[in-house]
Amino acid sequence: MLRTLTILLSWALALAGHAQRIGVVLSGGGAAALSHIGVLKALEENNIPVDYITGSSMGALVGAMYASGISPAQMDSLFQTDKYRLMAYGGVESDFTYYFKQDRPDASMLTLGLNVDTTLQLSLPTNLRSPVLIDFEQMRTFAGPAAAAGYNFDSLMVPFRCIASDITARKEVVYGQGNLAIAVRASMSYPFYFKPILVDGHLMMDGGMYNNFPADVMYDAFMPDYIIGSNVAYNAAPPSEDDLMGQLKAIMVQPTQYVLPCDPGVIIEPKTAVTLFDFSNAKQAIADGYAATMARMPQILAGVQRRRSSDALAAARRKFLRKCPPLVFGDIRFTGLTKGQATYCDRLVNKQNEPLTAGQLKPRYFRLYADNNISGLFPKATYAPDRGNFNLDVLVKRERKLEVQFGGLVSSRPVNTGMLSARYNIFGRTSSTLEGSAYFGKFYTSGQLRWRTDLSSRRPVFLEPAIVFNRWDYFSGFNSFFQEVRPSYIIQRELWGGLNAGLAMGNKGLLRMDGKYAQSKDSYYQDSNFGARDTADATAFSYATAGLSVERNSLNRKQQPNSGELIRLGVRYIGGQENTTPGSRAENREDVTARHDWVVLKATLDKYFLPRGLFKFGIMAEGTYSTQPFFANYTGTLLQAPVFQPTPESRTYFLEKYRATQYLAGGMRLIMAVARNKFDLRLEGYVFQPYKALEREPGNLAGEGSAISTRNFLASGSLIYQSPLGPVWFNTSYLDGLHTPWVWSLNFGYAIFAQKARE
Repeated sequence: MLRTLTILLSWALALAGHAQRIGVVLSGGGAAALSHIGVLKALEENNIPVDYITGSSMGALVGAMYASGISPAQMDSLFQTDKYRLMAYGGVESDFTYYFKQDRPDASMLTLGLNVDTTLQLSLPTNLRSPVLIDFEQMRTFAGPAAAAGYNFDSLMVPFRCIASDITARKEVVYGQGNLAIAVRASMSYPFYFKPILVDGHLMMDGGMYNNFPADVMYDAFMPDYIIGSNVAYNAAPPSEDDLMGQLKAIMVQPTQYVLPCDPGVIIEPKTAVTLFDFSNAKQAIADGYAATMARMPQILAGVQRRRSSDALAAARRKFLRKCPPLVFGDIRFTGLTKGQATYCDRLVNKQNEPLTAGQLKPRYFRLYADNNISGLFPKATYAPDRGNFNLDVLVKRERKLEVQFGGLVSSRPVNTGMLSARYNIFGRTSSTLEGSAYFGKFYTSGQLRWRTDLSSRRPVFLEPAIVFNRWDYFSGFNSFFQEVRPSYIIQRELWGGLNAGLAMGNKGLLRMDGKYAQSKDSYYQDSNFGARDTADATAFSYATAGLSVERNSLNRKQQPNSGELIRLGVRYIGGQENTTPGSRAENREDVTARHDWVVLKATLDKYFLPRGLFKFGIMAEGTYSTQPFFANYTGTLLQAPVFQPTPESRTYFLEKYRATQYLAGGMRLIMAVARNKFDLRLEGYVFQPYKALEREPGNLAGEGSAISTRNFLASGSLIYQSPLGPVWFNTSYLDGLHTPWVWSLNFGYAIFAQKARE
């Protein structure tokens, strides 16, 4: 009865000449809810005022941005940027991916975390996308407006409410005050897409679970005279027995009444082809919302007598935005950690202990996120009026202590390799990882153990002692999976131990240093004319090596990238003793012992152009200068020489014609990328130009040809699908020097191997 009297009183006041108040209700609906931007744009163009706004899920995000003084035109521009797409799909901007913290590329495809307690309990991920970028950007967007409003949503440019679902208490929560970024994030935590968040000890998820069209909240909070609803969500049909996501949604999501609680008002229902997670098509969704609103505009104009000019609206925006304090952080605190862990984070982010702007904070923030011991960050900005800047509380989510990784390469050729790795994360005043991994297969076998410690020094440094065993078996019958395999003709083994170290040089740069002691043993025949009773030549080389390289790496993938660049310059010393034992087919059966010392200089450029278009192209250039002397025979010398292997396929062959002590090599790549970079058609061609090619002399001794007298060519064509686990690709290649130079393969996974002693 009281509510009815209140409604009648509001109508009476409106009829008596009081200004008509307009409320806008925005539903959830994932990417389709970007249609709301078009709705708001059409309302503004027709001078329809928006006095109150409520929203749920993505409707909460659009509504909060509008309430914070962001115009529909600005939203239109934002939601069509690459940055927004990265936010929606859980990525991080390339400029803020921290190369120093990235693991050395390996063949891993799947990572699972294990909780270490009395039993090892497998922990499956609770979300498909990382929310770290969107959490940071929402904090950045809403911190100033929330402070200007005194953390009261009624004091925003447009009074606002949003809905979240408290799955701890199993009820709807209406946010009308507090931290605006947290309220919006809680409202849009769609189940299994973005991780839910804890607010005051309660786990909050998507508002659409309990109320996906908060028209009732609009009426209860503001009692407007006229409501304009924008709805792109509907109650789902009953799920089938094979529809797992539909079943989960039916369990969690309560039906919503997509109606207005009273007249007068109108509900706009944009019919858009944009689906729930199709955030790459914002332009279409916004256009559909605009068109649907314009189709209902005569009805809206008839129902809304009051108008608000564009000049008045712009003035109101400017007035509110002038009240927003600049986003400067005076005190940064880390929660969810021990004292030592918080100290480590503080040294990385707040080195000088002085106020930071959002622009200064962002690269440091994402450097921290890149740490192997950290799985997530959630920021909360609170204005401190006594200082005139913000406090920033960052909730740090630790990575699980034990992680296991699976990967490898499955191929139609007999180079199939499995990969298994286990990593134990140790986090205190330093960040450390202890990792053991193994590769196993006929072609390649490896075992490695490494310990990496990242120091929180003024300039980030890592130290990594490691011990690695590698074995390659270049056996005959390599062209087809179905071809009978002949005995091995080259087997390479190496065992090394030593120290890797690195010094960060900005977000993409790294200075690497290493010192190692290694032992290699190569067993080989000089040609394919050997029998079962023959014994192979064997060359053992025990040596010390030290290297220094500087590089910049922004490639977007660890294999078959299509954007970014790699620039690397390196120098390496190698010195040790050769011991060669000739096999049964050697003309000279005497053992050879010799001391060898040499230096290798190497430069690599791998760069891609046109990162946003359908067509991309890249260039690669590599130059090597080595003073390596000859070993006891031709093949022994060849096995020690640098090799040019520009494609994944070329790394699985023994390429005699692409090895030399000094060479220049390079080529071009033409790539057609479709379906949001999920499919690549990749064409590549390269030239290998040795200064003096290694040649076989009489008696299988090593020699050199004339300067720039021979060159070799390599071509490759691949159709690649980037699956959620790893690449699936069909390849055909032309490789000079093989018995059958044209080869093909169908592959799944990565042709990436453990670190070699000279890398």
